[in-house]
Amino acid sequence: MREAVHPTPTTNESASIETSDHRAARPVAGRWRHLLTQETIATSLVGLIIAAAVLLPLITLTVNSFLVLDDLGFDTEWGLGNYPEIFQDRIIRKAFFNTLIISTGTTILATFLGVTLAWLNARTNCPWREQLEPFNLIPFFLSPFIGAIAWHNLAAPRVGMLNHVARSLFGIEGHIFNVDNIYGIIWVTGIFFAPLVYLFTVGSLRRMDPSLEDSARTTGASLLRTTLTITLPLVTPAILSGAIIVFVTTAGEFGVPFKLGAPYGWETLTTQIFTKAVGDDANHYLGAAMSMTLGVITALFIWLQRRIIAPREYTTVTGKGFRPNLIDLGPWKWAALGVNLTYIFVAVILPILCLCILSLHPVWQGKIIFSDLTFWNYKKVLFFWWPEHIHAAVNGIGNSFILAFVGATLAMVLAIVVSYMIHRTKGFGATVLDFLCVVPIGFPGIVLAMGVLVTYIKTPIYATLWILLLGYITRFFPYGQRNVSSIMLAISEDLDQSSRMAGATWMTTLRRITIPLLKPGIFAGWLLMFVIFLRELSISIILYTAGTETLSVGVYYLANFENEPLTAALSVVQTAILLGCVVLFRRLAGREALTA
Repeated sequence: MREAVHPTPTTNESASIETSDHRAARPVAGRWRHLLTQETIATSLVGLIIAAAVLLPLITLTVNSFLVLDDLGFDTEWGLGNYPEIFQDRIIRKAFFNTLIISTGTTILATFLGVTLAWLNARTNCPWREQLEPFNLIPFFLSPFIGAIAWHNLAAPRVGMLNHVARSLFGIEGHIFNVDNIYGIIWVTGIFFAPLVYLFTVGSLRRMDPSLEDSARTTGASLLRTTLTITLPLVTPAILSGAIIVFVTTAGEFGVPFKLGAPYGWETLTTQIFTKAVGDDANHYLGAAMSMTLGVITALFIWLQRRIIAPREYTTVTGKGFRPNLIDLGPWKWAALGVNLTYIFVAVILPILCLCILSLHPVWQGKIIFSDLTFWNYKKVLFFWWPEHIHAAVNGIGNSFILAFVGATLAMVLAIVVSYMIHRTKGFGATVLDFLCVVPIGFPGIVLAMGVLVTYIKTPIYATLWILLLGYITRFFPYGQRNVSSIMLAISEDLDQSSRMAGATWMTTLRRITIPLLKPGIFAGWLLMFVIFLRELSISIILYTAGTETLSVGVYYLANFENEPLTAALSVVQTAILLGCVVLFRRLAGREALTA
């Protein structure tokens, strides 16, 4: 059979074939180089990290909620048995309704206080309003758990300082005040969460166009009627947004119900989740179902706030240049000052003063005994070389500073890249990432902590600081992202584009152009998260083990296993650290950092 003869290509033909091959290969190589840039690698990596950190615990939590533990506590089977048990168990059912009552009562009290303080500060000639504003915000930075400890020692029936004063001065038998019940929980959470409503409301009041109010006043409307029918309705979206955040935050609060409620029969969902998740007889699957129930409730309210209330913004800011007129209260301005000072006294001065006095006593009897005053308690909670130091307290201080510094730094790195992806890139990925940044806000810390626990309990990071760090960053990095985004939106994209057109890489542009312009938001976000990490309890109480105690867990340990003076001493240490951070925050971030 005759072989086919293939013509041998000439030199020119060979060169032509090679050239065409190179031309075909070039677009492929170019596409890969375009995809594997610094920007795409960094943003894709961060996007995957955020997606895994946020979704994996929630997916695992959901799956585990459908695993039902058998009667012997060894095997599991798929089913819905955990959910009916939530409402069949008398204690859990009562805890569910207690949570709704406490959240509703707290929301009403905090909204009333927050709106009142915001109106007095932003729209009236109340004396010293600018000087008093930082003090109005102090409870926002402090731990509500420490507030509960302070108010327990102020108004407990037997050892409450206020009840002792009433007995001594007026000869009253028994007690006047009692905060160890559901009303005490509402009182403490209400005064400590009032700054949240204040922060949502005061900015809208300061930027309000005063023409509608002026028109109402010229037609003869009284100050009260103008405020109720004109001023407050115009800032209704801000008020409702703040109220919903308070409701959600209260539903996920653990420290206050643990101190003032659970020991006296007033359980909440958070205290029950803790009971089911921790201990020798822990049922993580039932705890997961309870967490999902609480998470769905709070997520529903967050969705309501973002989709229905937040978009309904009434026009309170116009293109006209103006400053809202301050309302002259006349002689009533001194009454307004009294209202503001009373709030500061009740929410800040009185609790801190009580803790300081209490911490100086070896044993607390509800009254000051000057001959007993000592710094012995501080030595036991501060100095690890002291022979009788308490390991959980001393270790907790060091661990909290490590977690706060490293966690705030890593969270801000993620926040910068995520903000860039959301506001500088277009497409479906940016929308998904924006949604993922909202999810942690909609779930209480104790719910996310349960998700992290069931996800990583069999991994090497369990029982280390790493699992706490993961829980902190997952829950709170959106707060830093919001700080950065607020400034990034005000920076023109032309600056980035000009740098890239001049030949700078994405990393160089980010380092030399974007980040320097974002410094105010970065500093504010970093310090805000540093403070939050130092006081965080709900996540820590689920994820800590021996050796990984935090500062708040140390306070919890002392409150549970030691006496009140020792608990007060560590509470004073934490409060002093947080107040120092508040001062630093105001100096670095400026007066309008939170209220703008």
